[in-house]
Amino acid sequence: MALSSIRTRVVKNVDRDDIPDANGGLVDQWINDAQRSIARAYNFAFLESEATASTVDGQQNYQLPTSDGAELRWKSEISCELINKSSYRVTLSRIFKQDAEQRVRFQNTADSGTPTHYAIQKGQIYLFPKPDHSANGGSAWTINLEYYGYLDDLDSDTDTNDLVANYPEILEAFATASAFDYVYEEEKASYWKNKAAGLIQDMVAEDISNQYGTIEEGMQPGDGAGTFPPSRWNNYL
Repeated sequence: MALSSIRTRVVKNVDRDDIPDANGGLVDQWINDAQRSIARAYNFAFLESEATASTVDGQQNYQLPTSDGAELRWKSEISCELINKSSYRVTLSRIFKQDAEQRVRFQNTADSGTPTHYAIQKGQIYLFPKPDHSANGGSAWTINLEYYGYLDDLDSDTDTNDLVANYPEILEAFATASAFDYVYEEEKASYWKNKAAGLIQDMVAEDISNQYGTIEEGMQPGDGAGTFPPSRWNNYL
C-alpha cells in the first residue's frame, strides 16, 4: 500500500465536499501528522536504524543522522559502539555532556585517547576523550550507532514505508479522526479516535511479541497494573 491508497480510504470515510485539498494537501498532512505521532509515542521495531561514521583525529563531536539516504532521522539511541582497526567492538558508556566535562578525567578538553564514553546534545554525539588515532595504530575508529528514528514524510502518491505497508488502517483511523475534528463532527471523530486507540494497542502487542515472544498467562499484569493506551495517548488521538 502507498500514500494514495490511504488518502483514498480517508476521503471515502469522511464522504464530504467541504474539506479542502481532499485529494492531497490537507489529508496528506493529517496522514503525516499521524505517522509522526506514532513514531514519537513508542519505539516500534520498524523505527530501528543504524548509522556509522569514521572518527576524525582530535574531533570530539559528530552529527547525528538527519534522514539522509537509507538512514532515519535520529530520535533516541539504542547503543553506541566503537570499532577499532581489527574490527573489535566496544560499547561506549552514555554520559551527560555536562557531567563528562566536569569529571576529572575529562576536565582537560585537550585530553585525547581511546573514547570510552559518549554524550548526545543538540543533534551532535560527543566522544570522551577525544579520538587520538595513534591509540588505534594510526587508523580511524568506526562509530556504530543503533537508534530509533523518525520516518520520512509521505509526499508522493507512491511513497510507502514499513508503517504504511503493514499498518495502513492505523494511519487511516488517525487521519479520519482529524478530518472529522476539522468539520466539527465530534461523535464521528470520537469513534475514529477510539478505533485508532484499539489498533495502536494491537500494534504495540504485536511489536512486543515479535521482539520478546509471547507472554504466558501467568506473567500477565494483574488487575490495577495499569491500562493501555496510557493517558498520554490523549495528546495524539
